Amino acid sequence: MFDSIGFIGSGRIARIMLGGWRQGGLSLPNLLVFDANHAAIESLQMNFPTVKAATLEEVAGADLVFGALHPPAMLETLANLSGKLKQQALFCSLAPKIKLGMLREKLGGFDRLVRMNPNSPTIIGQGYNPVAFADTVPDTVRDEFLALVKPLGQSPLVAEMLLES
Repeated sequence: MFDSIGFIGSGRIARIMLGGWRQGGLSLPNLLVFDANHAAIESLQMNFPTVKAATLEEVAGADLVFGALHPPAMLETLANLSGKLKQQALFCSLAPKIKLGMLREKLGGFDRLVRMNPNSPTIIGQGYNPVAFADTVPDTVRDEFLALVKPLGQSPLVAEMLLES
């Protein structure tokens, strides 16, 4: 079970997803957010008071970690995460173009990975959010993730090469 959820990045996409969960009436567990821009976290907390500002290491200790950064910042941050994610955690990249193989490499072989490409209507539970899992993610973890994102809209499973189509 995802008893804690962490976001790396507190910008637009984090706001969209949190809004969708709130719209769907979902009560989230311990919610940690790291961002180098403290003003961005404070802005997020104004709309979502349960969000707790955290260090990158604290977010890396969550059961589910969302990478919500633009690709150049994501690549740099992934190297800093290498070896810090919990063995049983799931890492979900929301960044376009960074494939599962690159995520695995930058995370030092960590392979409990998923990519998701959420869009703006997610904030009202009407999103189209395609999902691609690494083959190494257990079915139970896949099911739990898909149940978590269900209030955000449609989340079809797609081949990774079709994720950004």
